[in-house]
Amino acid sequence: MAKKIALTKSDRMAPGHAYIPTLGTGIEWKPDAVCLWESGKVVETAQHETASAYEYFYNLRFAESLPSVTHWWFRSAWTQKVRISGVQGVMDNETAWGYMQFIDESVPAQVWTASIMDGNRTEISAPFPPNEVQPVNIPLRLALARLVAGVIADEVERDEWLVITSLVQRDDLARVFSTDTDESRWQLEDVFSSLRRELCRVQGMKEQRFA
Repeated sequence: MAKKIALTKSDRMAPGHAYIPTLGTGIEWKPDAVCLWESGKVVETAQHETASAYEYFYNLRFAESLPSVTHWWFRSAWTQKVRISGVQGVMDNETAWGYMQFIDESVPAQVWTASIMDGNRTEISAPFPPNEVQPVNIPLRLALARLVAGVIADEVERDEWLVITSLVQRDDLARVFSTDTDESRWQLEDVFSSLRRELCRVQGMKEQRFA
C-alpha cells in the first residue's frame, strides 16, 4: 500500500499538471508543441499531435512527449510520513470514521471517513496534509484513500508511521490514472467518473468523449 520511491541521480522529476502562470510550473499546451515550465522558465519543448489540451492530458501524452522524465508530480511532490487509526466509530448514515496524522506527532490529527453507497461501493474521504489541499494531486488522494481502505480491510498497520509519496513513476501513469470506473469496491469522495477524466476536470478542461 504505502510505497517509498528512492530516486537516483539518473531520475528526473517534472510537473504533470497543466501550466499555471502564477506558479511558473506545468505543461503548457499549444497547437503545435508543448512547453515544460519549471521555476518560471521553459526547460523543454516537444512536438505533439493532439487536437486539444484535454486530449493531450486525458491520454497522458506528456509521458511520450517528455521521455526523459521518470517521475511525475501534480501540483506537489509530497513525500512524507502518515499514520492512520482504525475505525473509531460509525455515524448514523453508516459512515465509518477514524483519524489520520501527517509528518509527526506535533501535527494535529484529522478525520477520515468511509461511507457505504448504493451497490455496497465505499466512498472514501481522506484529509489532505497541511498546506497540500490540491484536488489535482490525484496520486496523493489515491495513496491516502488506499490507506483508509487498507486499514478497514486489516491490510494496513494501525497507528504506525508509514511513508507515502505523490510521485508517479512513468510506467505507472496509466495504472494510477485509470479509465476504469469499476476496478475497485471504493472510490474517492465526489469522483464519479474515471480518474483520467477527473485529472482533466479539476484542471478546468472542457470534457471530450473518446471511443
